[in-house]
Formats: sequence, structure tokens, C-alpha cells
Amino acid sequence: MSETQRISRALLLTLTAALLSGCAGMSEQACVTADWRTIGFEDGTRGQAVGRIGTYRQSCSKYGVAPELDSYRAGHDEGVEIYCRASNGFETGHSGATYQGVCPSSMESDFLSAYNSGRQLFELESALRQIDSRIASNERGKQNIKQELVDIAATIAADGTSAEERVRLVAAAADLGSKHSQLEAENVVLREDRIVVALDLEDYRQQLAANF
Repeated sequence: MSETQRISRALLLTLTAALLSGCAGMSEQACVTADWRTIGFEDGTRGQAVGRIGTYRQSCSKYGVAPELDSYRAGHDEGVEIYCRASNGFETGHSGATYQGVCPSSMESDFLSAYNSGRQLFELESALRQIDSRIASNERGKQNIKQELVDIAATIAADGTSAEERVRLVAAAADLGSKHSQLEAENVVLREDRIVVALDLEDYRQQLAANF
């Protein structure tokens, strides 16, 4: 089978793989009619370990069907040759996916080099997203606190509010004010961290651009 045929086969059989991608999705008909070489090929192109056939074995055993191990392994070996390209290594690392050690020794070094480059980019981008998410969450918290303080002020000023209730509300307002200050202080630190991470990310992107 040529490389082009293998790629076309992987794309055309995506639906088949989806139907067979876990115990819950394995129907009796799927088990009985399964093309185990095709399933192995698709699992290989996704970097799944050959041991994944165990999930199919467990699922199909209730229908009295056993996967064809030799066919699955043959297809898996073909799929792994596509998965283990260095170009795919970078994309795999950049996606945040975990490498399951499926590449043959002749391909693994180049794959891992590219994978680690992509993984580092993923981690830097993730770190920046996490900081931005935390800053945004804190800003929402501050806005909620401001609204609560407005509501408290209105209640304190209302004629029907008792002296005891006013005392309680004043204490609650002081606590909210402290929380607001904590959130603001945390965001100051986060914004400083963001500058560092953003610079690291930009430097790394430039490094990648120079290398490729």
C-alpha cells in the first residue's frame, strides 16, 4: 500500500474508528463485521498503543467475538508509520496529547524531538491562557463584590433596616472590601507573571520560526 493510499484510507475510515472507539460504542454488529486491520490502522494513525485491542476484546466478548490480533497488529504497524512522522510529532505535542511510546526506534528520535518542541509551545500557551482566565475570573469577582456593596449600601440607608441589621451589613461590607483588595492584589501579581510568560512565548515562537 502506497503512502497516499494509507492517508486516504485513514481519512475514509474515520467513521468506522469512531464507532469502534470504546467499549460503549461496540455493538454486536460492529464486533461481528469489524475489519480489524482497518481498526488497527486507524488506532495507529492516532498514536494509540497496540494494547488498545484489549478494550475491543472486552467489549466483543459478550457477543462471543474475539478480535483478530494479527490483522489488528498489521494495520496498527501501518498506521504508526504515518503517526510517527516528525511533522506529526510537533502537531501531537502542540495539541497537548500524550505520546504512548508507539514509534519504532528508527523513527522515535525525530518524532520525539518534534513532539517536545510542540509540547513546549503547548505548555507556554496553556500557561498564558490560565493566567488570562484567572485574571478574568478575579475581575468578575471584583464586579460582583462592587454590586454587593451597592446593594448593602442601599439596604443600610433604607428606613426599615434595624440597627442590628446595619451593624451586620457594615461588617459584611468590610469583609467584601477585604476580598476585593485580595483579588486586586492577586491580579497585580498575575499581570506581572503574564508579561514574563508572554515574552517567553514570543521568544519561543521566534526560535521555532528560525528553526523551521
